Amino acid sequence: MEENYQFFMKSDLSNYIGEWVAICKSRIISHGKDVKKVFKEAKEKCPQERALITRIPNEETMIF
Repeated sequence: MEENYQFFMKSDLSNYIGEWVAICKSRIISHGKDVKKVFKEAKEKCPQERALITRIPNEETMIF
């Protein structure tokens, strides 16, 4: 999981603003507006690993 988090923190994910993304083995394996579909696709593509699933916030969103 640490590997996926580091990928998330270092990557330019601006193409996915407002979408959910699933990251497994340091690559994006699924993305979209529906978190259930993203989760399902992530489980299918990466069944042996625990994917990091997160929403890419809009530019106006502030995270503290």
